[in-house]
Amino acid sequence: MKKGILFAVFASVLWAIVNPFIKQGLSYDFTPMNFAGLRFTLVGVILLCWTAHRGMWSEVVRRRKLFANLILINMFLGYTAFYFGVDFVSGAISSIVMGLTPLINVLLAHLLASNDRLNRYKIVSMLVGLAGLLLIVGTGSDGAPLDGRGIAGIVLLLVNIVLQGYSGITVAEERSAVDPVFLNAVQMFFGGLLIYGVGVGAEGFRPFWDKPAGFYASLGVLVFISVFAFSFWFMALRSAGTKVSDLNMCRLINPILGAVLSWTMLPDETPRLSTVAGMIVIVGSLVIYFRGEELLRSWRRIGKGVR
Repeated sequence: MKKGILFAVFASVLWAIVNPFIKQGLSYDFTPMNFAGLRFTLVGVILLCWTAHRGMWSEVVRRRKLFANLILINMFLGYTAFYFGVDFVSGAISSIVMGLTPLINVLLAHLLASNDRLNRYKIVSMLVGLAGLLLIVGTGSDGAPLDGRGIAGIVLLLVNIVLQGYSGITVAEERSAVDPVFLNAVQMFFGGLLIYGVGVGAEGFRPFWDKPAGFYASLGVLVFISVFAFSFWFMALRSAGTKVSDLNMCRLINPILGAVLSWTMLPDETPRLSTVAGMIVIVGSLVIYFRGEELLRSWRRIGKGVR
């Protein structure tokens, strides 16, 4: 397995368990932007202490376009949309919708990256994945049609995918010499402060002390995930010979593990036929992406044998 793919798998496994802990943290009378800003600022402080080195701020100034992209687009806009999206829909549905990340990023890579192009198998894969999304959109966690809030949540999650996909392609295209952990530290710290400041202004200040242990447990798990997942992801993006679209396919892990964890951890969420069917269809779309040509050859051989 290529090193870049391995790092992408590590990141995907960690990201797969995010949504249920976000739902838990928000359940303790906390608002999305306050919670996201607190989480990412803490991650940034930890990583900056770990990666501090002489000349690091001049490095930020020298590559200010890259860092501005990550802080404003990837962190501020992307994660603001993500946290509100997760808050508006069930944990299972948000996990499965985020499973469309590979399909959307394949299209973005085709449009924006210099060495990633669509073929017929990728196109079929995207259409099948869209069918899976339609199955999910049709039903909420209780089996009833989604209301306006639920649909808005799915739209916000899709906006997050597009914004972060664009940032990921930018990092991969530049292949900069910036240490990936330092890259993560800067985007987390400044992006987190920006999210937190806007959150306090828009949502009001939410004290984060004297909370139940469950709040700090959720926050601690999310901080741990961000410290390692984003660092692994940047390592994957900067690995030589890897394509953004192939790395994103590793995020197939997210909808499966994330939905199962939501159904296990959150008492008001249970598997429904539509969400399970949507998950299966999305998984099928990714099988087509990776193995479409091989499957077609096998079917042709079988067809010839039958005749």
